[in-house]
Amino acid sequence: MDLQVLDEEAMIRVAVADLDGHFASIERSRIEDTVRRLVHEWFQRARVKNFVGIIAERHAREELQQRGF
Repeated sequence: MDLQVLDEEAMIRVAVADLDGHFASIERSRIEDTVRRLVHEWFQRARVKNFVGIIAERHAREELQQRGF
């Protein structure tokens, strides 16, 4: 069985690509900064890291929507 190595940068790239299409009016750098911060926070405190990218993306989406973007 091959175990996948969890990579924060890969999680960030995927989440930013998904959110960039959803929030066309927001600069990609702002989206990336938000996602990067959340992925790092979740990655540091999560015991199981498999879903960190998904959770961080959802939180980033909520945060960006609350800011009115």
